[in-house]
Amino acid sequence: MAVDDKALATSIENVPSPGADTGVAESLLDGIQSAVPELRQDDDDTDADGSRGASPAKVARDRSEPELPEEATPEEIARLSKTAQRRIKKLHAQRQKLAGEVQRLKSIEPSAHAAQQVTEYLRKHDIGQDDFLFGLELMASMRQGNFRKFYEGVMPYVKLCEEYLGISLPPDLQNEVNQGQMTTQAAAKYSRERMDKAMAQNNAIRQQAALNQHQQSSSAQLEQSRREVLATQVASTVNNWEAQIARTDPDYAAKQAAVKNMMWAVMRETGTPQSPEHGIQIAQEAYRRVNEQYRAWAPQRRPTSRVPSSTGRTAGVAPEPSSLLEAVKFAREGAPR
Repeated sequence: MAVDDKALATSIENVPSPGADTGVAESLLDGIQSAVPELRQDDDDTDADGSRGASPAKVARDRSEPELPEEATPEEIARLSKTAQRRIKKLHAQRQKLAGEVQRLKSIEPSAHAAQQVTEYLRKHDIGQDDFLFGLELMASMRQGNFRKFYEGVMPYVKLCEEYLGISLPPDLQNEVNQGQMTTQAAAKYSRERMDKAMAQNNAIRQQAALNQHQQSSSAQLEQSRREVLATQVASTVNNWEAQIARTDPDYAAKQAAVKNMMWAVMRETGTPQSPEHGIQIAQEAYRRVNEQYRAWAPQRRPTSRVPSSTGRTAGVAPEPSSLLEAVKFAREGAPR
């Protein structure tokens, strides 16, 4: 945007000073905007008091605009590039897949909620899976009219309830009553107290077993976390050691794979690292063994003579010929005279 400096200066000079009575209510901003029309604000974004903001007319106009449809029309897609069209098709397929998954989850939500309620109920009342399935089987037998199966299944529980309530006595206590060693009332009371004690002991055993299981699970989680932290520390320490070795050993890039394989061999001998320092020891031992192997494999270098030969070449390993002509030349020069 090109600004006429002369016109801008003239407009600023024509602006009255504060307190001057010129009869023209023109501010400095008005003078600048009259010289540079591009700086004039849109009337729709100026409030009635002159402050910047969206006008009610513009807000109403924005609200009256229709919302965009969820899917693009074929005409809109056709105006896009091929890459954009493929992306839109991919996004559309993903959207359809997600919509189907949402519908599937909504369809199984009532069943999942019911299963959660049953699970919470069983956990709250300490009902095991076997007892729960047995109760369902008894109810199914009753529903199917298989009364014998229902009677045989429920009778032990009925007998237990009768002995607790004093309706009948256990065989050992009934025998003592028959022999006159105790009264029926005393036998019924003793039977109830004995059953209460047995149930209390059983509940205590179950609670202790649940507590032990929880403690074992917590201990296993703590041990797993400790191992993960140790593995991270060992890996970080060994990586730093390896980076330092790579800076000092110019041939380490060729040895790196062999060093890592040798580390596994050393760990099979010494066990997994128990500390970052132990990991460094394993890495150093692997590096030492690899260096020994490399020294054994490296060819022995023959000393070269510093006295030039009659042909102007130094004794030693002959250079590799790069062509058939050079091969013939080297063979001729090296032939005995």
